[in-house]
Amino acid sequence: MSFLSSPDQLEARELPGGFVTLRWTYPEDFAAQQIVFDIFASADPASAFRSCVAPDVAGLEATIGGFERGGTFYFIAVAKRAPLLSLPSSALAVAIAPPVATREVSGPVVAADTAEPAGLAFPFAIGPLGSVSAEGGSPRLRGQILQLLLTSPGERVNVPEFGTRLRDLVFDPNNDVLAASTEFMIKRALQTYLSDEMRVEQVAVSADDGVLQVHIVYLRTSDLQFERVRVGIPLPS
Repeated sequence: MSFLSSPDQLEARELPGGFVTLRWTYPEDFAAQQIVFDIFASADPASAFRSCVAPDVAGLEATIGGFERGGTFYFIAVAKRAPLLSLPSSALAVAIAPPVATREVSGPVVAADTAEPAGLAFPFAIGPLGSVSAEGGSPRLRGQILQLLLTSPGERVNVPEFGTRLRDLVFDPNNDVLAASTEFMIKRALQTYLSDEMRVEQVAVSADDGVLQVHIVYLRTSDLQFERVRVGIPLPS
């Protein structure tokens, strides 16, 4: 069976109310060839064909609803002209935030309380009024990540397994095996101690200009926002 060319370069823009606008490219004149596109979506990347959410799209854009509950969805596009089909496009992961609930009060309508827990600021500091500095949301989570990365196992008496060997690894030989093992170690530590607050998407380790660079991409579970943390540790000369 012959195949049509595959759609490419999927992009997404989130809209209010659980809607997403998808755009893609196609290397040929799809209109002249009477090619249409089917868009599939699934919360499981291993089952991207689970649901066709936009069939027979006669263009390079589609606005799709039905994602009111939010979450991460994986989209693919397939070109078709009966009886021919293309191979699927690369899957596009889209983190969709659920709409913020509202409640009535005696005044204007306001957003529901979405306050996040606060904790001690990192690094530890005293505020201008003499109180211990606290922070919440994204800064708090970044501080927790840094504490985990820069703590060596055994430093916390009550939690001896907490931490990583990141500061010790700067003395090990710089090679691909070390980078791979370091990435695995960091990812495992983040999943063990911070899995309730984040989902690790990527960990990359490299040594550049005498500095061990750790680059982490993660998804905050509180608001489904992707963020990045980069940590640099000087290598001994």
